[in-house]
Amino acid sequence: MMRTALRRVARQRCTRHASAASQQGGSGPLKLVAAGAAGAIIYFNNESIRGSSFYWSLADAGANLLREGISDAEDAHSYALQLLNLGLGPVAPKADTALETTVFGLTFAAPVGVAAGFDKRGLAHAPLGTMGFGFVEVGGVTPAPQPGNERPRVFRLKEDRAVVNFVGLPSEGAEVVAARLKSTEKTCVVGANVTKNAISKDAVADHARVVKALDGAVDFVVVNASCPNVKGGVVDVKAMAALVEVARKNTSVPVLLKVSPDLDERQRRTVANTALRLKLDGLVVANTTSRRPHRDSSPPLFKTPLLSPDVPDRGGLSGPPLVENTRAIVHDFYRKTKGRVPIVGVGGVSSADDAYALIRAGASLVQLYTALVYHGPGLGCEIRDGLVERARRDGFERVRDAVGADHRR
Repeated sequence: MMRTALRRVARQRCTRHASAASQQGGSGPLKLVAAGAAGAIIYFNNESIRGSSFYWSLADAGANLLREGISDAEDAHSYALQLLNLGLGPVAPKADTALETTVFGLTFAAPVGVAAGFDKRGLAHAPLGTMGFGFVEVGGVTPAPQPGNERPRVFRLKEDRAVVNFVGLPSEGAEVVAARLKSTEKTCVVGANVTKNAISKDAVADHARVVKALDGAVDFVVVNASCPNVKGGVVDVKAMAALVEVARKNTSVPVLLKVSPDLDERQRRTVANTALRLKLDGLVVANTTSRRPHRDSSPPLFKTPLLSPDVPDRGGLSGPPLVENTRAIVHDFYRKTKGRVPIVGVGGVSSADDAYALIRAGASLVQLYTALVYHGPGLGCEIRDGLVERARRDGFERVRDAVGADHRR
């Protein structure tokens, strides 16, 4: 009887979502995905099935189908989120206890998370946690709704397994996102990346509003100060500190600061000193880069040129081309802060080797996003399990024991 009821609820949910998908006027492949979801959710509404190795393979194949079958990268991503929200995400086995870690007062079942931008609206944090991720950073979230830039605004660089985006932080607004988060059961730690509205002239007031709205809905807040607070090559310490302080006044949860990968050594020193002075809960290192190898060589970022043709000059580049630089700046921030400020490493992670390199360089936690586009949902567990193997290979009982190991040589 319970199984019949679950199937009835599943039919109602999938019919509602499939109808919404068709009303969006999507292409043939999008309607095919919606129709497929309608049938699949009824059959796969069972955690034992969704935890099988067959289902994990099916999920990865489905992710590849979305990527290859839907030319618009943003449409493909939106439908992937809808499928997760329908309950079609795979279910990971319980994380090895060697992965557990406590950072800025929060306990994470695993140090591998999903970066901001993947789940802007707070729709999919629960299924992402069920898939084995230890945390999800939703957003960016702005105080008032805003549409972002005109489409198309997301471009895949297939030869580099990278992405360029200039979405312009589309957001439903803090109150809508907060209400959604509060109504959804958490399966992992959930944070929010916050920023001001594009048309706002008062960043401090905007941050106060968005953080206050999210208080009680998230476990940590990330102030996204990676772009507007560097002017003329000088870090605006006063503006950066003001955003952190107003966030702290309006929430009871840890407040982190997200920094740009495009800072030079002097700018990183300024940010590190500010983080120490403010006793910052953590740093997120780093963001997408506005630089390109064909035009920007200082400070050094790219080991090799991009292989993809017609790379957009505008927007943030993410993916494997960034990972070596990410490791270097994580290492530098850990050294400059003497290991006193927890670091979340993000930028180009696509394997357990990448994630472990960031951890050894000083990251307590790591995030990924672009790699999920090319590898599918199975990558999270693959990295998670790979971290345990590498830590034990190096003589560490737990993965957290490897944090900053490169500085102890």
